[in-house]
Amino acid sequence: MLRRVPPPDFRYVWLGPGPSSAGATVVAGTIGLAGVAFAIWSGGDPTASVGASLLGSGLALAVGRGERRLPAERGAREVAMAIVPWGILVTPETELRVLRWPAIRRVTVDMAHTIRGGTPSILSSLVTVSTDREVLAGRTSGAVALERLVANLQAYAAEAARPVAGDLEGETALGDGVTEPIAAALFRAAAELCSTSRGAARLSLPNGGYRTAAARVAAPETIEALRGALGAGAGGAADPRPLAAVLAGELGARELVPELLLLASSPHPVVAGFSKAAALRLGASPNRAGSLEEVDAFLCEEDVALGTRWIRGGAIAL
Repeated sequence: MLRRVPPPDFRYVWLGPGPSSAGATVVAGTIGLAGVAFAIWSGGDPTASVGASLLGSGLALAVGRGERRLPAERGAREVAMAIVPWGILVTPETELRVLRWPAIRRVTVDMAHTIRGGTPSILSSLVTVSTDREVLAGRTSGAVALERLVANLQAYAAEAARPVAGDLEGETALGDGVTEPIAAALFRAAAELCSTSRGAARLSLPNGGYRTAAARVAAPETIEALRGALGAGAGGAADPRPLAAVLAGELGARELVPELLLLASSPHPVVAGFSKAAALRLGASPNRAGSLEEVDAFLCEEDVALGTRWIRGGAIAL
């Protein structure tokens, strides 16, 4: 049984390698790239924007300021990386690497403090990430709000490692959504629940075909059944929340948009991705729900394609 923990409370934390005497010119030359990269990200090209943002993430690391530099852990390799709710994106050379929470053993944060005019302040932060094979470090100016991640890393890893359920009770696993696509299986499971007598009874739907059921407004009992599944993140052998999110989107359950928005930052990328997709399909503002592309580095390419088509109201071939 997993303990219930609050989801990550950050969206993106950009980190860069500390500037050396040889690299100071390079870091200084990348000042402003983070802002440009964010515009690219918003424009829908996350892979390009992540790389550009990571290159510019050290822009405020006090190049030439002469401030105290926190020493990195012995054996740590300083790299550019971004910490997002679903894991860590690393670009030690030129190709984007993805570290999911189950692959990370430890995250620590050290901060350099000073007193200016009698007021204490934080000059910079050093974040160290340990896996079974390596230790990575990245820096940024000022403080980083990663207290919740440091405290709940093991719980996030356990949650992200759960297979995706093909039922609302979390008893039957469809797959993990990491090693193989999961979206088509989720849509098939949703169709079966909406079209069979047993599924209709579970969801308090009228008897009838899948398209007939899906075209109806979800009854209050249906809303409560799906709300219960969306809140079932801490129990069961498999995670029913992605299926519940798909059902909410198919049945037009707009009453569940607040729950779906809360799950958009779940440490489980499939939960987050399909909660975002369902919220957007139900009319949530992209400013609140974000986009499916934000999670695409942690999802199979086929799942992103099917999810994007579904958000736009396209039919999914089962």
